[in-house]
Order: sequence, then structure tokens, then C-alpha cells
Amino acid sequence: MCGIIGVSGTTDAARDVFVGLMNLQHRGQDGAGILTLAESGSELFNLQKGSGLIENVFSERSFKKGLKGKTALGHTRYATIGRQDPNLLQPFFDARSTIGIGHNGNIVNVYTLRDELAEAGLEYTPASESDSEVILKLLALELDGHEPNAQHMFKAIEASMHRLVGSYAVVGIDGTGGLFGFRDPDGIRPLIFGSRINSEGLPVYALASESIALTYLGYTVENEIAPGEAIYIGADRQVSRKVLFQRSLSPCMFESVYFSRVESELEEHSIYETRFQLGLVLAERIKELGIVADVVVPVPETSRSAAIAIAEALDLPFRESLIKNRYVNRTFILDGHAARQEAIRRKLSPIPSEIRGKRCLVIDDSIVRGTTAAQIIELMRQSGAKEVIMASTCPQIQFPCYYGIDFPSQDELVAYNCTDEEVAKKLGADRVVFQTIEGLRKALKKDTLCTGCLTGTYPTDVTCGSDFQSQRLKDRTTLIRKS
Repeated sequence: MCGIIGVSGTTDAARDVFVGLMNLQHRGQDGAGILTLAESGSELFNLQKGSGLIENVFSERSFKKGLKGKTALGHTRYATIGRQDPNLLQPFFDARSTIGIGHNGNIVNVYTLRDELAEAGLEYTPASESDSEVILKLLALELDGHEPNAQHMFKAIEASMHRLVGSYAVVGIDGTGGLFGFRDPDGIRPLIFGSRINSEGLPVYALASESIALTYLGYTVENEIAPGEAIYIGADRQVSRKVLFQRSLSPCMFESVYFSRVESELEEHSIYETRFQLGLVLAERIKELGIVADVVVPVPETSRSAAIAIAEALDLPFRESLIKNRYVNRTFILDGHAARQEAIRRKLSPIPSEIRGKRCLVIDDSIVRGTTAAQIIELMRQSGAKEVIMASTCPQIQFPCYYGIDFPSQDELVAYNCTDEEVAKKLGADRVVFQTIEGLRKALKKDTLCTGCLTGTYPTDVTCGSDFQSQRLKDRTTLIRKS
């Protein structure tokens, strides 16, 4: 689950991209990169990328020296394969076809496509293990030497869509100064289109993973790129859009439940309001189950709005009894069990006076591996909680994700093949309550979602994904041994 943003039409596009990436940092902490069309010199593109947080990768010198121009593309990486390999940092560019891309998602049939591209010719063989580079090389092959423009890019994108299996939101730039983007035929990964008027009265356009990256920069959100749709914005500011290959509307439910920032909007729905609704619906289930508590405690940050809703619906006091250290980043997207455990210990501190002797209803957005939940429950016990009831605004996650969320194996999922009582025992809670799938759809106001990790039914064929999942598990095993 990465963050991408592209900007076209402003004299300092890279700065916009940098600020946009800062608002997408929550989507990936492994590394970041910015690609711009060079204004002069022998090189077509200027590229800077590095491991770590965005503010550590770029400096003022970055924008004064290399990252100049009216068109720029940025990416912040969350690894699901290859882990901390700096060669996998994006964006990637192909000098022969004069295009560069950033990608959010996962290509399930990546190894099949790599073999096919290798057979097509050495110039199209991806140099890294990245599935994003496979998309780039596939586009380059389909362009077949034609100069990028709306017509040629749409033809290449459509042909690529029919070969790619998985999830992808892609933003790219080309050697003519064009900005383009497209979304997979099932709309699993989001892509937002925005515009603003510059000081000269001319339009500036942008594409990003979340609306907050655009609105923070003063862009007006026009709409989302539709499933299977492509957009091309030429250097002349002409905007062309076309739905190329649409199969379904199956957005990843985890975007609304956990990944997106609360200030963002998806499909014209506020993420804050969606999470508040998740809390209201979960409160109904808590009532039905006859659960009694003294206080509602959110797990910061993403469950706060849901916890407020639950407290109001149950007429219980809301207490922020767990305090987050703002300098520790998201633990879910860290590499390895040991790294996550250590980060959780540094991330959260309890307030014993608000916990001691109370039946605490602890609200979290989701329970995946159970690492965070188990340590939170232990913290609550150590602080004198009379009871700890754990409630999740997301249903039980019982199947692997093939589309960009890092849980490739059922065996690591705490709820896999378990009853709620068995999950509670594993975590050390007095009780565990999960949202229902019907409640999830009600709160998100969507009849169609990607709920593959909940139901085992996926919007695409995943039978070709065993090699991909095996590599992800291999990467993790290697990291654990190193740590």
C-alpha cells in the first residue's frame, strides 16, 4: 500500500509533489522518490530517491539543483515484496519509451509477466524484482516505439490492463511533459484527480492516492478515476479521459477502515464519517451481545472517531487512556514481528488512573496478527483494568491479501479458523467483538467491496499468486532471521 502523486502545469511541480508526499507518508515508510522531466542537459529525467522517511530523503538542495520542471511524480513505498532493497524504490523510468511511473498495489501474475517480457527482448526485461517495473516495461513494450500522447498511451494502457492481474493505481510522466494515470478494472486501489488555477490563470492538474494530498495543496478534487479508466494530461494542458476496461467496482475495504487518513474522502464519502458510522454499527452489535463496560478507550489514532461514536451510542464515558508517542510511526507496516513488538512498546503509554478498576471497552480499527492487540491488553492489565473487552470495527481477517496489504499467509492471522472466544484467549482479553461483514457494508454504504481477506472471495483470479505469496513469505523469513 504505497502513496503516489503526480503534478503537471506548475513551474515548481517537484515541491508540490514533496508536500503531497508528506501527506501520504502514512501509506509507506520504507523510502521515497521524486521524478521530474529535465529542463536541460543530456538526461531526459531527473530522479532522486532514498530509503527512510520523506523528510530525510529530500532537502532544499534537491529542489534547487535537480528536481525542477513543470511535471513531477512522487512515490512513498510500503514494501510487500523485496523488503528493504533500495533498488525497489520508486518511481521507475524507461529511457527508451520516455515514460516513468509510480504504482500502488500488487500484480498477482508478476512472475508470469516477467518471463513473457524476457522472451520479448532484453531491452524489456525488468532489472529488479518489482512488480511496478513489470508494469513499466509492459507499457513500454505496448507503446511499440510511438511517442507518448493520449491516443498511444490509452492503447498501451488498455493492452496492459488485459495482461495484468491484481490491483494497481498508476501515475506516470513522459518525455513530452505529459502526466497520465490509470486504475485497475476492479478499482481496488484509489486514484484521485484534482485541479487548481495558478497565478497566471492557467490550470494545474494533479493525481494522488488520497484527496488530502491534493486539498492540502489547494487543489479542488474533481473526482476519482473510475475502475479501468485512464487519464492523460498533455503539456498543453489538454485533459483526455477514457474508460478502457472495466470489470467491477471493488474498492479495498481496508482503505476506509484503516489506511486512508481521516481527513481524506473516498467516493465522495468522508473517511471520518465512515469510521464514525463503523462505530455506530458496531455499537449496535455490542448492545445485542449484552456487553457491559465502564469506559470506552480508543487505540490511537485511526479508531478514535469510531470509539467516539460507540461511547455516544452506549452512553459511556470516552477516555483516551492510551497515549501515542507521535514520533513512532505505524507499526502495522513495519518489517517483522520483533520490530512491530518493539515499536508498540515505544508507541503507546497507558494512563493508569483512567484504567484502574474499570471494565474497559477498547476499540481498534482492525485485528490482524494480534501483535498490537495483545500488547495493548497486557498494558491495560498492568494498569489495573478490571476487564478488557476488545472490539474491532473490521470483521475477522482470515485470508491472505493479494492486492497490497502485507498479510500473505493465513497462519499469521490471529482470527484464522478461530471463534471469537478462541481469539480472546489468544490475545488475553476477557472478550473480543468483531464487526460483521453486513455491518461493514452498511457503514461504508457500499454493496460491492473487495473483501477477499474476510471471505476468501477475490475480485480477480488469484490462482497464479502462489509464487508471489511465497516470495513475500521468503522475504519476511529472511528479515526475521537477520533481526
